[in-house]
Amino acid sequence: MRIERKYPPLSLLTWVLVAGMLLPGFLPAQNGPLDLLPVNQATHTVLNSGNWTDPNTWTGGNVPTNLAKVLIPSGKTLTVDGEVATRIKIIRIQGKLAFVTTANTALKVETIVQDMTGELEIGTPTGPIPQGTTCKITIIDEGDIVLSTAQFEKGLTLMGKTVIHGAAKDSWKRVATNPSLGATNVQLESAPSGWQTGDRIVITGTDAVTVTGDEVATIASISGSTVTFTQPLTKSHDHAPAPDLRVHVANLSRNVVIESENGTSNNGRDRGHVMFMHTLDANVRYLRLHRMGRTRKDVPVDDWYINESDQFVTGPKTNIRGRYSMHFHRGGVSPNLTPARVTGCVVEDDPGWAYANHSAFVHFDNNISYNVIGGGFQTEAGDELGSFTNNIAIRTVNTAFPLRDAAPANAPDTREGSQDFSFQGDGFWVHGGGVTLTGNVASGSSGHGFIYWPEGLIEPGFPSGTYRNTFVPANLGLPNSINIIPEEDVVATGWVAIAGFQDNETYASTIGLATFYLHTTFFNDKSDYDPNYIAGVHSTFENFSAWNIFQDGVQLNFTEKVTFKNLRLANNDGNSATVGVSAGHYRAKEKQIFDNVDVRGFGTGLTLPPSGQVTVNCGNLSNGINLKIPAPTKSPRDLRIEGLTTAADPAFSNPVEIQLEAVFDDPDDRYPAYFLLPDKIILNYGNFSNQRLYYDQQAAGFIPLPSDASPYTFIGTERVILAEFAAKSNQQLQSDYQMSFGGSLLPGSAVSTPGIVGGKIAPWQSTSLNVPICVDQFGDGNRDGMNNCLAASNNKVAGPLPNYVHPTSSCTTNRPEETLASEDRVVLYPNPTTGIFTLEAQPGQYRIEVFDLNGGRIRSVPQANQRTEINLSRFPTGIYFVRLHNTKNGGVSTKKVVKLN
Repeated sequence: MRIERKYPPLSLLTWVLVAGMLLPGFLPAQNGPLDLLPVNQATHTVLNSGNWTDPNTWTGGNVPTNLAKVLIPSGKTLTVDGEVATRIKIIRIQGKLAFVTTANTALKVETIVQDMTGELEIGTPTGPIPQGTTCKITIIDEGDIVLSTAQFEKGLTLMGKTVIHGAAKDSWKRVATNPSLGATNVQLESAPSGWQTGDRIVITGTDAVTVTGDEVATIASISGSTVTFTQPLTKSHDHAPAPDLRVHVANLSRNVVIESENGTSNNGRDRGHVMFMHTLDANVRYLRLHRMGRTRKDVPVDDWYINESDQFVTGPKTNIRGRYSMHFHRGGVSPNLTPARVTGCVVEDDPGWAYANHSAFVHFDNNISYNVIGGGFQTEAGDELGSFTNNIAIRTVNTAFPLRDAAPANAPDTREGSQDFSFQGDGFWVHGGGVTLTGNVASGSSGHGFIYWPEGLIEPGFPSGTYRNTFVPANLGLPNSINIIPEEDVVATGWVAIAGFQDNETYASTIGLATFYLHTTFFNDKSDYDPNYIAGVHSTFENFSAWNIFQDGVQLNFTEKVTFKNLRLANNDGNSATVGVSAGHYRAKEKQIFDNVDVRGFGTGLTLPPSGQVTVNCGNLSNGINLKIPAPTKSPRDLRIEGLTTAADPAFSNPVEIQLEAVFDDPDDRYPAYFLLPDKIILNYGNFSNQRLYYDQQAAGFIPLPSDASPYTFIGTERVILAEFAAKSNQQLQSDYQMSFGGSLLPGSAVSTPGIVGGKIAPWQSTSLNVPICVDQFGDGNRDGMNNCLAASNNKVAGPLPNYVHPTSSCTTNRPEETLASEDRVVLYPNPTTGIFTLEAQPGQYRIEVFDLNGGRIRSVPQANQRTEINLSRFPTGIYFVRLHNTKNGGVSTKKVVKLN
């Protein structure tokens, strides 16, 4: 079921007015979070600003007792000054709740709700909870939640200002050498900051079969970059297909903790959650969330679903959406707002989602998710702004809905009727293009390491019906001359170019990166948009690495207008069923570019798109089948492959360089509007010099549609192949209609070539390839219409295939690990520096990033040359790391620089 209507977005004020109805759970407004404690029902009220333990703080001198209902009125500050043993039922913050930083503090409470005027403060950027001091909030279990309410209880619902700042530490590090079974220590690439003896760390796994090869260890000692464990490792972490592909170590310990008292009983409904509701005023740093979140993804959500009449239907609400470890709910998506920030945090053990951005503007930096069932990092609706930078998702596994065992029964849209997504064990699930993803890692994902699903979330509308989320054109920053949709003020999320995707990595996952409904013509809405806008829509995925992948390294579904630049995919398990790039989906019509691809060790390296303008430009391939090319489908194809270096992978028997596939016993392939499509395939690499590749079935005597092909049944409706096409050879079709399978006949000069299966090559000759007159109707999927169009047209040729100039770039034939910018070729001076330093390398093109000790990226130079000057004058004294990326060969070098006063 797909609902294709577009609705204008409601204003933030409207969302607030109907918040109770539109919040997850779809419940009346009187069941909002503040209704959990009306002011007149408080049992203990703060009278004077002061400490929790001081009787003078409280009305009547009554310090809260067990199951107290506490009210902090506006203008009052309640400070937790120690470890409070009393079990508190609920705290409502109209004023301010703070925690001292000079002593260990603890609070046991079932629910905290915060008014829009309220403040929660646990440390500050200038005065964090210091190392050696702890703060813990325990969400206690005082019985099951009431299913007839909005279920905000058991957790924190925060609608005002929140500042949480624990002791700073590096969240995760890459290892210098992958540790083996029985190892007692690991050497990191650089010394970790803030790590301590006794910290719990997790070492990522490399097993693509189980995706659970990670393990937790405890630090016994730290010496420089060497971390020693209290016990030897019980798993091997050194199964990588190349020496420069390495695992990571993440630190799970923090000195500020919010955790659930219980988390395993009553179907998980005893767990707490954290929701930032209609606010972006949140700065959360170095917080650990343990056993939080109660929305389960091992079973479907049941608060509501959409029926076939496009109306919502309420359910029993035993598993409502939106109750996650950290959830930003509709805080606003204007770029003029100040974004919320989440830095250096840990979510461990969540049955649903770890971090969720739902129609908000949030920056997530250097965070960790570990042992999560549904998804690690999510954008939920498609209109979100912000970023995911240097985060790591480890062990995101849903054994109840394994992607690999029953697809498509367990496909990502299995629960589309209830708009229940990201449940397969997805490291990063992105519902729209407004967020950037940079430097993230997903390890051990039973679903996808990364997945884009920019279809626009459907939610209950007001007062009834449904509402599909869309993107606000003003957030695209386009010139006024481009009127995106003349009749409307919204744009579908699928027609928003991805803001940025660079330097991300996944391993030990079922699928590395998947896209669905990205810039697709499948929904037939392309004509709604200004052509000048559509012409500029294109998304680039840059410097992506995926290794030890169980199925597909990159999988493109309903995806058009994309570029993959500096793509590296690596396996070494000899599994012939694996695919490096699976781009053969039948709904690919527009430009797709693969620039500098390194794919090794897969059963099939690249399965190329069946239509559109396709460029494979530079790279290295070594697989069982290096290139698989399906027959053209839906629209003409202009494919050029050049600059590749290829080899046979010895792990596979009977290696194939290129395999062409044209299966004429499939009705889809025999349909007239498909087999008549022109197809131009040019090879210009290795021993091929601007030669054209033809299918064997393009031979003059081949009959694409034998007489017994009519009639046949398709999708339950009888389709009749036009009699004039049946039983005719390609030569006859050319004579009658100037078209045939692939658009032209196999020339007599074509020859078989070792390594090419299903086709032949011939010198390129500039010949006219004609397009069927009905090609413009392919997008609507109306096969009857196409058939009738062909039948009614005396001249069935629309004209020649338009000329397309393929993009080009210089190539490198070396493996990335062989071209890493070595220390003797990269010079940084002066070092130390008082602010300005120069980075000098061999001649080339580079991208430079500067990081602080916490891993935060503070400077970026996207286009740099041999010599680049960097200015850190406005940054504080300390140690910084400078990363130099060679954009031509994927090489990377990291330098340390010391900044003095």
